Amino acid sequence: MQKRIQYMDSLRAIAILGVLLLHVATPYVVLYGKINEIDWQIGIIYNALSRWCVPIFLMISGALLLGRTEEPLGIFFKKRANKILLPFIAWSIIYYAWATYMWSPGYSWKEFFIMFFNNQIYYHLWYFYALIGIYLLAPIVNIFVNHASKQMIGYVVVLWILFYGVLRYYSYIVSNEFTLFFPLSEYIGFFLLGYYLAAFELTKKWRIGIYVLGFIGAMETVLRTNVLTAEQGQFTSYAFSYSSPNVIAMSVALFVFVKYWVNRKAARGTYRTSGIIKLIGQTSFGVYLVHAMILDKVRPYFFEDDELFLKPIMAIPMQVFIILVLSTMIVWIIQKIPLVKRIV
Repeated sequence: MQKRIQYMDSLRAIAILGVLLLHVATPYVVLYGKINEIDWQIGIIYNALSRWCVPIFLMISGALLLGRTEEPLGIFFKKRANKILLPFIAWSIIYYAWATYMWSPGYSWKEFFIMFFNNQIYYHLWYFYALIGIYLLAPIVNIFVNHASKQMIGYVVVLWILFYGVLRYYSYIVSNEFTLFFPLSEYIGFFLLGYYLAAFELTKKWRIGIYVLGFIGAMETVLRTNVLTAEQGQFTSYAFSYSSPNVIAMSVALFVFVKYWVNRKAARGTYRTSGIIKLIGQTSFGVYLVHAMILDKVRPYFFEDDELFLKPIMAIPMQVFIILVLSTMIVWIIQKIPLVKRIV
């Protein structure tokens, strides 16, 4: 259990860094044709190679929530509601106020509720909607994993990858409607995948194969984005989909690598989770919630419209560092305040 906690801390820290990198890099990739080719390519590479961030978070949730003792629905949902619903409502209000302050004068509760129920308040809050959908199915999935064999769980994981990854991604070969026959949501598959990778051990041969597929997935994400963008004459995020086979491959490879690297060093007694990793891991949920506001204020110092004040190869990691430090400080302070700490 201690080993599992150690590598989960590392995965959380890596995942939140990936989120920051993705959100910082995204504005550069949409400037296709407006900035020089090299600068655009740097934005694509940073963005493409951080697409595993959300899948890793979902896989962590699955690894930690599934396989537990089965609970009455009331108890299960009460626990989840205390952790999710209050932050969801609080940050929806905060970001609605922030958006109106930044770009739109006037406040309207009617407008707020319309946007709230249609996932339109702020771009990163979509994660709550996905998480709520997963939690609604989690008690059913938990019963399944508690009574299914490793082979059966693997079978469902493979079905999910086939339908939501391969078939939908290559919809020009197999119609997209075909994926509707698979009865699990898009993101519940990552939940189940995280449990599988955490609960079962993989041979060295399998791990090497996974790392090779992860590398191929990373190259596929960059190259296909370039090809499709050139063909369409404008940036396309088709290859950036979280459930695309290339992103799934990257996500699995990173999860497996961190698990086995940390566990191997821990078994030798040569691994200790650093204080920084623990801090980033423990504040990752809050940083995810806070960082969008910090990014809104930091970004204008690095570019405006299509005018770049600093080359993306340096500007993107600099912004990530600044946002990480400021967001972590803010969350750390909030976590020290009674009552208010419940929203992070």
